[in-house]
Amino acid sequence: MGLLNRDTTLEIKRIRQIANVLFKHGLAHAVEKMDLKSYLSFHKKIQKQEFIKPITSLPVRLREVFNSLGGTFVKLGQMMSLRHDLVPKEYCDEFEKLQDNVAPLSFITIRRVVERELGAPIGHFFKEFSKEPIASASVGQVHKAKLRNGQIVAVKVQRPGIEETFKSDIKILYHIVNLINKYYPQTRDYNLKLMIEEFEVYTKKEMDYMLEARNIDIFYKNFKDSETVIIPKVHWDLTKKRILVMDFIKGIKISNVKDFKDLASSKTKTIDNLLNCVMDQIFDYRVFHGDPHPGNILLVNKNKIALLDFGIVGRLLPEMIEEFENILIGLLQQDLDSIVKAYVSLGISEKADFDAKEFKQDLMEKFGEYYGAELQQIDFARFFANSFEMARKYKIYLPLNFTLLAKTLMTLQGYCAEYAPHFNLAEYIEPRVKEMMEERIKPKNVLLSFMKTANNLKNFVQTFPTELSNMMRTITKGAHVNVDVQHNHVTDLALEVDRSSNRITFGVIIAALIIAVAIIIQANVPPIIKGMPLLAYVGFFFIGWLTFLLTVSILRERRMKKGGEL
Repeated sequence: MGLLNRDTTLEIKRIRQIANVLFKHGLAHAVEKMDLKSYLSFHKKIQKQEFIKPITSLPVRLREVFNSLGGTFVKLGQMMSLRHDLVPKEYCDEFEKLQDNVAPLSFITIRRVVERELGAPIGHFFKEFSKEPIASASVGQVHKAKLRNGQIVAVKVQRPGIEETFKSDIKILYHIVNLINKYYPQTRDYNLKLMIEEFEVYTKKEMDYMLEARNIDIFYKNFKDSETVIIPKVHWDLTKKRILVMDFIKGIKISNVKDFKDLASSKTKTIDNLLNCVMDQIFDYRVFHGDPHPGNILLVNKNKIALLDFGIVGRLLPEMIEEFENILIGLLQQDLDSIVKAYVSLGISEKADFDAKEFKQDLMEKFGEYYGAELQQIDFARFFANSFEMARKYKIYLPLNFTLLAKTLMTLQGYCAEYAPHFNLAEYIEPRVKEMMEERIKPKNVLLSFMKTANNLKNFVQTFPTELSNMMRTITKGAHVNVDVQHNHVTDLALEVDRSSNRITFGVIIAALIIAVAIIIQANVPPIIKGMPLLAYVGFFFIGWLTFLLTVSILRERRMKKGGEL
């Protein structure tokens, strides 16, 4: 059976390579089960082969398969290592070991790409251009060069034809995932198709160096006034889709300075600068470097740090950062309910019978060790690992940027444990959490929160009749709608609907008052008392009074229900 509907020569060759690599690494049973035998050059032998139980584990063999296939598969493995919420820990740990190192292209090929992108001979733009690259990966390689004005730059050049190769590989990956899901139903829990979709989006972005240049530019603007962080400046006049030119930064990779030798006195300052830099990215700018491993960090002038490789950048949307803050505040206040609600709000559960109470109980067992502990005593790597284990169990699929954020914090903690054991990541997070808590209770932010809630309530009240009308229209047209109605306590139900309507009315009035007060404050309507309009105080009084009445009504009803149950 052919794997693809339209097998091109290139795709057939690649499929044959994949089948042979799987066979080589002890996965012959998968080749046979997925009906890929016809792609083996020795497919007749497989029928006679006695399957010997491999010595190495499946995660190790898959990592070796990805490594042998290179390029697309190495990057896919690296991306999968970020999805701790979908991929079991033992696989993530193995995939983290994948290195995207390939043999460099010849200088003739590189020069051809540069001249095609810039539209002129290489000497027209560069006084010098090193023939040997300083780094080489599957997508491109980096060369050191000197501009006509004498400035030293780093030039990142994309490999010719790599975009077509990745497109072909991704097309094949979709078909392989379909086969895996068909013949290995237990793998559906890992949502492999979702990972391929995310990987496809990621690779499309990586193929356009203009997007990476914009990422660099964002970081450059954020840290241009920093005395401790250096970001390379992009040379936009020489940057195109397949060529990226930026300042060359001279430094030492932190991964090569394990003992800091004569830099011992500045070691503390260097790690301090790095951790503060990441905290600024997450909590202030909401855009963070998604791959801060030691190889992407340079040590400059003893304690300054420079960040490299902005191919993976995470962005935190307002709702995502709000839930992340809720998780951290929940940890600080020992509030498990907030943590549970945050994870449920962040993710999408595909379990039809998802039980929040059961999820909370499991979290309590996992996080029991944190009760009574200060935030500084929390092992964030372990905390997120436990969280992702729960997400896998309950099929809660978290946003990629959130898992990327968690992975960034886990990487930093691992780095501190290896190079600077006396540093505690939580000591840098705790002050930020307390700042967030202080910000949240400021009158302006409380009012904004009320306005947001009021607006959501207003939208619900406005759209509910339309949605109900649409549903009734669907029913009257004869569409099949399954409705399970029990006649028990119909009178009680009618009373409950009546009470709910009254509460919604109360809520709308309160929402309207909140919006009115906000407008009054914004317009600064006189008279002003202690920096706030008098009418605003009156509005707050009525809001408080109506909220009190609504609360009393709810509590009284609960008391009546309890009395009726006795």
